[in-house]
Formats: sequence, structure tokens, C-alpha cells
Amino acid sequence: MDYTKEYLKYKRNKKLKGIFIGIGILLVAIIGSTYAFFTYSKSLQAFTLTSSGITASFSSGTNQINITNGYPISDEFAIAHLNELDYIDFNISGNVEDESQGITYEIYLTEKDSNTLDPNYIKVYITDENGDQILNPKAYNPKIYNSLENTTYSKDATTGKVIYKLEGIPSNYSKSFRIYAWIDKDYEQNDVSQSFSFYVNLYAYNDENKLLLDAVMKNLTTTNDVPDNYVLEDGIYYISGCREDGDTSVCNEKNTIDFNYVWYSGKLWRITAIYPDGRMKMITEDPITAIYFGSNTTYEGSWMYQWLNEDFKDTLYNYQNIIDENATWNATMTTSTTKPSETTMVTAPIGSLNTYEYVRSYAKLGSYNTFSAYVNGYLEGSYWRLITPYSSSNVRLVSSIGELDYNSPSSSADDIRPSINLKSGIFLSSGDGSKSNPYKISGDKEEALVNTTLLNTRISGEYVTFKNELYRIVGIEDGATKIVKVDYIRDGSNAVVTKKFASSGTFGKSTNTKTDDYWDYYLNNTWLKNKFEIDLSDEHPEDTYETMLEMGAYYLGEYGVSVSYKNTICKTSNTTEKVLDCEKIDDTSKLYTGYVGLLRVGEMFSSQLGSGYNNSSTMWLITPFSSSVRIVNYGGSLGHSYNPSSDTYAVRPTINLKSTIVIKGGDGTLEHPFEIE
Repeated sequence: MDYTKEYLKYKRNKKLKGIFIGIGILLVAIIGSTYAFFTYSKSLQAFTLTSSGITASFSSGTNQINITNGYPISDEFAIAHLNELDYIDFNISGNVEDESQGITYEIYLTEKDSNTLDPNYIKVYITDENGDQILNPKAYNPKIYNSLENTTYSKDATTGKVIYKLEGIPSNYSKSFRIYAWIDKDYEQNDVSQSFSFYVNLYAYNDENKLLLDAVMKNLTTTNDVPDNYVLEDGIYYISGCREDGDTSVCNEKNTIDFNYVWYSGKLWRITAIYPDGRMKMITEDPITAIYFGSNTTYEGSWMYQWLNEDFKDTLYNYQNIIDENATWNATMTTSTTKPSETTMVTAPIGSLNTYEYVRSYAKLGSYNTFSAYVNGYLEGSYWRLITPYSSSNVRLVSSIGELDYNSPSSSADDIRPSINLKSGIFLSSGDGSKSNPYKISGDKEEALVNTTLLNTRISGEYVTFKNELYRIVGIEDGATKIVKVDYIRDGSNAVVTKKFASSGTFGKSTNTKTDDYWDYYLNNTWLKNKFEIDLSDEHPEDTYETMLEMGAYYLGEYGVSVSYKNTICKTSNTTEKVLDCEKIDDTSKLYTGYVGLLRVGEMFSSQLGSGYNNSSTMWLITPFSSSVRIVNYGGSLGHSYNPSSDTYAVRPTINLKSTIVIKGGDGTLEHPFEIE
């Protein structure tokens, strides 16, 4: 074939058009372990990622391909002049103990949102170390991956984006490859310089394990031809859309987010973003506590930072192998909702979303800041704190209807919804990503053995059915399992019961008026007797639930506007079990001991946990504030009652179950709570 005319035109137009193909790597392997451990290094000489004995490396001395001529060329011409095209070499090798497990390697691509060139006109081409063709030139566009006709290609149903797949490779396999790219001849070029970028992703697995990432991406990319449930920016997929029961005039099947639920460490999470390297950002579906942000607007070192990275982190099972402990959080001050500069970057295991990340969740809905769109975004539900300072005196928050707002970090306390980054390489163990059947991941707490596993070996957040009502595990205190009722106490008609706090303003004080008008007396007498068949005057409790309940110690430390939440917790240095040491407190006025109590400020789930997004009632906490008592209003913000002996609010009581309680069934999730009776 005569290429003279095309070659002359090619040489004449050979000039830099700024077309760069950036390379990112995702390599995941599961060989002899249930989750992958990663070592990442980058230098001028190599770009390498290693996982459990499986290694992929780019050895061309750079991690990007530069197309040095923006002129479209034919496939035949490109192949005939490969020596004039830039390329990237990469090697895949494995050296693991169990060589009986065949490994599957997949190569797939992820587009960056900044591209101006239609990806249908970008061609990719792969050869092996001998220069032999292993992938025919094909258009890059991820929407048409399934049309590739190469006989060595086998599309994986999970990812939907594989351009090349090597199956059944022995674990001692080692081979080099070279990948090229160019602009297809059918592209009608104009005089405007083009730019195009995509990520090359590599991962490896055996047939018994699949990535959580694969399952999420499948749901993310196959819902519809034109995605309504995510936006792609700088290689990051921001999940965007409606919650399941959003306004049907705004929400539809395509933009409803019902596929990103993850059950991890006793908490239900929502995946909000997927990064090019395979990490996924998640935020808890429910708020976990309500405290002041801090004494100023700086996140690092604030009370919020401290609670998230000390108290909350300790409740996450096996977090060292599951979350990115060196995650970076953009806490740059800004009044804008656009992507902030990286002026204030905080490295920490746990953080919260910034303003821009929250706004991205609304990108497919329109406005996030209008009172006419009541509770449509999938991240709405209560007043919760973002990480972004709005000014030197205010920090951003989200209202219960999704409106962006801001207030003082030291005089306004709102719900906290922790956010983490899952490491790349997390494997899926079960689930389909829906709320009723969330993804479960390898490396999480093992399932309980019926009639064998003790309840006090479980983790904070798991659900328990007790006396036909739903509770959550708060923590383990001195061997007893502290649980809190998920819903408020209700009467026979299912109406929320509201009562005064205590006649003296101090819960459980002996001088309190002994009447059912007050929660402290009602809970520890009438409710205790009616609900659990416990009569404190009964000298023979063998046939009652008293054999299952343990007396609990409740610290009554005050929580003011300039006081750390630590002053309300009263715990020893044993941060693993959160063992109370309150019995050693000399001032007995700051201690209540009884069967039934309430949550303290800063405890797990000391926030609204009602069944709806807007909770129906303000509720009491047990924590005093001078002559007042702390409350959490129906929107989720922490406040206080000036008249605890006359104001009436709801409660979610706590009880302690003895260390001998054995699990009889269930898996601890909302849909299948532990059964202990």
C-alpha cells in the first residue's frame, strides 16, 4: 500500500498539539489473602505498583504518552510507523506461593472529563514484548468497548470496560507489553489544538474474588446510555442524584442513587466518589453524633477532627487494612461552591466532605440550595457539618433539606457524618449495593456463629432486636454491651411519648420527685417493669429480663460551648473497649447508676436516628449544661433546655446487656439484626 501521500501530510503536520495520555494504575490481586496490601513508588525511572506478590510496572521512564502529532492517521499508517509514535511499556509479573491459582489480568481505560476530542477517534493498540500484535486498533470510547472484535479479547461482565484480558495465567507469569495511541483518520481535524487524556488501569484477580470497585462501576455505567447518576471530573467519578423517595418531578429511575450502599464495621455508608487509582470515598448514611466543630474554623486539631480520628476511628474494624489512613482532605477556606484550591490540605484517616464534594452530589439534579426541592439529594437528611471554613468565623454545614449554610464552629453544634476513603483493592463478599442488601466487603468483622458468639464481641453500630424492638450497639463497657433504642419510645397508638427530664434537672438523683411525669423515674420503674418484666422490689428476679440486664454507670459531665466533648465521656485510656471508670469519681453528683439511661454528648449515635430523614421530635440527652440539659432537635442540631423540669421531649433510652448474652441469629445489619432472646 502506498503511504507516500499520507506520510508527507503527516510529516508536514507533525507538531505538538498538546495531546497527552496520562497514565494511572490500579492493580489488585487476591492470592492467599482476603484483601490486598499495596506498596506504591514513583521516580523518574519507573512507575510501579505491587500487591500480594503481583507486580505491574511502567518502565518507560515516564508515566504518560505524548502524541507529538495531532494529525489524524489511519490504522495501517500508524502500525507501519510505530517507531515514530510514543508509547508506554509495562510489565505484568507474579510470584506467589500458591501457583495452582490461575490469575486473570485485565486492562481497561478511564476517561478524564477535560477532554475536548471525541473519544471515538482515539485508537489504542497493544503489542507484546516480541512486537506481535495482541489487540487490533480500536476506538478508545468506553461506551463501545463491548464491540471489540479481537479474538483474544473477552469482555468481563462486571467491569464493562475491559479492552484486553489475559485469563488463566500462572502465578509465576511474567510478560512485557507496549501500548500505543493515536487519532483516527476519520476525525475531521480543524486548526484548533486538541487535548485528550485517559487512565490505563491494570488489575489482577482469581476467579473466586471480585472487586467492590467492579460492582460499583457496573451499576454506575450501565444504568443508562447517557449517565444521569454521576459526573466525571479530572478522572474522578462523583456520584450524583436523588435519594430513593425523592420528588418524582425531579427524580427518575436514571438519576436515583440506590446502588452505592456499603455495610462496613456496623455502619451503613454511601459511596460518593471513585478515584482513578481505585479508592472510593464514603460517608455514613446516618449522622453519628452532634458536637461543636471546634474553638475556631481550622479542621486539623479541632474537636471534630479529634472525635473522628480518635473516638470514631476506634469503632472501625480492621481499619488499617481497609481505609486509607493517609487520605488528604481539602479544608481550604472558601465562600464559593466551585472546586477549591489546595491551600489547606489535611492528612488524616477520617474527615468529612467539603462544599464542592457535596455540591457534586447535586450536579444531576440542579440546585442544591432551594427550599422548593425538599429532601431530594441522596446526602440530605439532617443538619450536618462539612469540613469547609466559610470565613474566619464560620464553617459550612448542610441543612435538613439540603440547603448550604454556615455558622459559628464554637457556638453551634451540628451532626457529624464521618467520611473515609476505602483503599483500592477491596474485595466484595456479598450484596448488590441497595439499602436492603448493601455491599459487604472482605476484611470486615466476621459473621457471628449462632448460639456461640457472645454479643459483647461485636462492634459499635450493629443492630440488635430485643423485646421486639430495634437497638444499636453503642459500645462495650466493662464487658457489658451498651445498646440504644433506634426509635423513640412510643405509646399504643404509635405516637411519640414526650416527658419532662427530671424534677431536679439531674437525671436519676435520689431527691427527684418520683412520678411518671419525668423520664428518669418512668424509665427505671414503669417502663422497666412493663417492658422487661423487672420489678425492683422483687427479691426473685430469675424469671424476668433482669437476668439479662446490667446496671450501667452514666457520667454527668457538663458540656458547654467552649468545652471539649471529652469532658462528657468519662472513659479510661482503654480506647478499644471504651471501659468506663466512672465508679472512681469522688463527686457522686456527676454520676448516675441505673438500669436505664440516655446517651451523653459525644457518644456513638447521640444524634437523631429516627426512621425518617426529618425526625419527628426533639430528644433528651443525659448531659447537663450548667442549669440546663442538652437536647438534639428534630433537625439534628445540638441544643439545650433551660427548663428540664418542665420542658417535654422524647427519648431513645440505653440499657446494658450482660457479658453472657449469646447471639441466636441475624447478621447485625438493619435488615437482619442480631436476635438474642
